[in-house]
Amino acid sequence: MVFYRTEHTRTAAVLLIMLSAFLYGMQGQSPDDIERQRLVEQQAKLSGRIASLNHEQEFLLMQKAFYASDSKYILLDLPSRTGMLKYRNRVLRTFVFSTTAGKRSVPRNTVLKVTAKTDGKERTRMLLFGEALLIQSKRSSFSPGKEKNAPRILIGSKDFSALYYAVEQGTMLYTGK
Repeated sequence: MVFYRTEHTRTAAVLLIMLSAFLYGMQGQSPDDIERQRLVEQQAKLSGRIASLNHEQEFLLMQKAFYASDSKYILLDLPSRTGMLKYRNRVLRTFVFSTTAGKRSVPRNTVLKVTAKTDGKERTRMLLFGEALLIQSKRSSFSPGKEKNAPRILIGSKDFSALYYAVEQGTMLYTGK
């Protein structure tokens, strides 16, 4: 059997190629799908922004309450490992700290009160925040007894001395971020 190419066959082949190229371009997403995807991305972005604004609002309300209490307070920024001793809106002292690797980590976004100040030799002083946190000097030779499960924050000796004498029992501490 011999096939002859005719004008009709060529035209059909050209039309088939053009139609397949046209249909191939239409396999993309429809405009509704693209718009829906854009809205989902925008919603995720806005949800993240809302969460950060809520966190900032909580922080500002906490700071306002500390300001109104007319006493000193401590702010700890855990990711940057820095802290501030503040009175109202004034920064009295800034310091750098490190944490010990223990079973429990330092609680985040919490308000704690100084429950006890251990007095004695310079190397045995510490600030206790219940069983939630312990602050002491880096040069401290004292190993805590019953507080050994509490996470510890270690501060340089000069900064710790200033902090130790500036705060009283009941002083507030906020561990942010």
